[in-house]
Amino acid sequence: MKRLLYPLAALLIVATFSGCATMSKKECENADWRAVGYNDGSRGIYVGQLEKHRKSCSKYSIVPDDVAYRDGWEQGIRRYCTYDTGFRTGNRGARHLTYCPADVAPDYLSGWDEGVRRYCEPDHALQLGLSGFGYNGVCPADMAGEFQDLYRLGRDVRQARAAHHKLEARLDRTERALLAAKNRKQHRELLHDLALLRHDEHRSDNRVIALEACMSGDWFDAGYRDGEAGTPARAADIADTCRNYGILPDRRGYQDGWREGNSLYCSYDSGLYAGQNNLEYLGVCSGRAHRQFWRGYEKGREMFRHEQYEKYHRPVGREPSRRPAAGTKLRYKQTPQARPAPKHPAQAKRPQDNGKAKGQHNDNGRDVQHGHGKPAAADRNSKGKEKASPAEQEPRQRMQDKSMEQRPMEEHDMERMH
Repeated sequence: MKRLLYPLAALLIVATFSGCATMSKKECENADWRAVGYNDGSRGIYVGQLEKHRKSCSKYSIVPDDVAYRDGWEQGIRRYCTYDTGFRTGNRGARHLTYCPADVAPDYLSGWDEGVRRYCEPDHALQLGLSGFGYNGVCPADMAGEFQDLYRLGRDVRQARAAHHKLEARLDRTERALLAAKNRKQHRELLHDLALLRHDEHRSDNRVIALEACMSGDWFDAGYRDGEAGTPARAADIADTCRNYGILPDRRGYQDGWREGNSLYCSYDSGLYAGQNNLEYLGVCSGRAHRQFWRGYEKGREMFRHEQYEKYHRPVGREPSRRPAAGTKLRYKQTPQARPAPKHPAQAKRPQDNGKAKGQHNDNGRDVQHGHGKPAAADRNSKGKEKASPAEQEPRQRMQDKSMEQRPMEEHDMERMH
């Protein structure tokens, strides 16, 4: 056995070191060292790369031309250290170079500062955390705190969702195994395993709901989902969770959503599902709704005690009747629009005319000074529509009032006909 292991280990070591070689024998023999240096510099590679080339070529008794390499590298690094390259480097969250020549370094660093500020926007922090990419700590001090909080939030949401998906997969496998159980003992064990998984899923779902409320800012939806799942109102707990990420809560929106979701939960079908899966009822229903839920819950509990399993799904509600207003800005955008890179500061903008020059057009496409051009659609439509006189308005108003009075009678007659 040892005779076989030693040759394999030697081959592995050779393969490892050969993989680190920067140049092959043919490249070392035909190398234009000025071009090699220029190529390394233009890609932002440090001048110390020459030592790696020297080590690779020493195996073939070839010595690099240091002077030619450094001359080429100086030209290449100047081509690399520009404003645009700095912006692209900062915009992808990479650290800036520290060895740009002194005369071009300010331009490069100016672009990097602009790019890294674009990188450190809040929406990008959430996306970065959700995608699982790392953070290099490159954000400036005035943006680092918020960026790190939202990055942690995105990361925690991703982890909570992944854990919840695993639980759902286990639940699905357990349900299939339960329906295919061949004996009473196996049926009993799987039934209790399913009940435990339901409890774990409920806790996992609560965490996902809380984190997604912090991320999206849609507290109404979070309250609706809690109410629909039979969870007692927990606006204070979610608010504490969101404060860990520097996000302010909307308790009123949560309460509105919870009441609507709770009205769906407090039904016979939900009670049957909860009892049959041995889920705890937390007393969130009242009055007639409580009695309906309890009848279903007692029947479901009886099925669980007698180890009778039927795959009842939790009732799925309608879409919440109220969502955040159209003007409400959610914390996280699913598909934020990418913005183009800014122009170099040296490219000054041309001074804009103040609108008094000859040939300047306004928003309606009409020449400001001479009145040329076609009138806008709003102007064309407004022509010929003069305001009606009071004598004409009065008969129109009477006809509208009469139609409003007759409409309820017509609807009532239609109902009687049906």
